Amino acid sequence: MFADDAKLYKHVITDDDHQVLQKGLNTFQEWSDRWLLRLNINKCKIAFCETYVNYEYKYYPSSTVLESVDVIKDLGGVLDSELNFVSHCKEKINRAHSMLGLIKRNFRYLAEEAFVT
Repeated sequence: MFADDAKLYKHVITDDDHQVLQKGLNTFQEWSDRWLLRLNINKCKIAFCETYVNYEYKYYPSSTVLESVDVIKDLGGVLDSELNFVSHCKEKINRAHSMLGLIKRNFRYLAEEAFVT
């Protein structure tokens, strides 16, 4: 059992805000340990951190530094720092082009009638 899709949010403006967010992360980690809901630390990310980018959020007791990302996949969509799904649409378009390339490459000599029912 895992603690999936949990989110912590803090509007960070000052150094004190960083401390509050780190304390929230520590409290959540303690809660998940107490209820035996392990966190997959490799999937934990810091997203959309524009100010004070040099601050490192750590997961204790291992002191693992959480990775900071500009784009994050969440609940089936891809969000960027503007909190829109534009990058999500681009990802779907790129996947469709990739699939079309695969079909074109592997079915080069099939007639159009082969795909009509």
